[in-house]
Amino acid sequence: MKITYLAHASFLIETKSGVKILTDPYDNSVGYTVFELSADVVLTSHKHFDHAYTKSLKGDYVLVEKEGEFNVKGVKIKGIKTFHDKEKGQKRGENIVFVIEDEFSIAHLGDLGHELAAAELEKMGKVDILLIPVGGVYTIDAKEALNVAKAVNPRVIIPMHYKTEKLKFDLGKVEEFTKHFEDVEVLQTSEIEINSLPEKQKVLVLKYKG
Repeated sequence: MKITYLAHASFLIETKSGVKILTDPYDNSVGYTVFELSADVVLTSHKHFDHAYTKSLKGDYVLVEKEGEFNVKGVKIKGIKTFHDKEKGQKRGENIVFVIEDEFSIAHLGDLGHELAAAELEKMGKVDILLIPVGGVYTIDAKEALNVAKAVNPRVIIPMHYKTEKLKFDLGKVEEFTKHFEDVEVLQTSEIEINSLPEKQKVLVLKYKG
């Protein structure tokens, strides 16, 4: 499985069979470079400008933006309804958590705004790789993200949706989250290939491409 961190909450995930899955594409108002990409599947967790900008995408892709179970090009994808805030969506609406089943299971939490309930964790099932927002303000913050990570208990954690030099609005820094973990690796690349899982839980901080 190959994972490329574009920026913000946007990743390009390539499965073992070569299916390309794009998550939460952003528009140019966010501050990052907007890429003209081709993908087989596009997942959008909600319809905000920094998570559902599809106008720059190329090719014939399948858009998945709701809860349910899907099979796209042989890849199983599960969408689980959550919320963008702590008031069951009254402030910012709903959010979809996506779980992709490949050689490893990978969960993208989108703009999750609350800690996960037992029923939501049960729907997610076993997660090997967790893509988790940590910047607060519009999502769970570093402390809440720590609790979510403990509850999901993946082998690999990749933080997203935090403050960087390019981001045009304020969020918390990634270090506020990573300081709680023993095994943290800050990479100087936006792309990694995962062929096996670490024996113990590991946090990988990827360099954003955009």
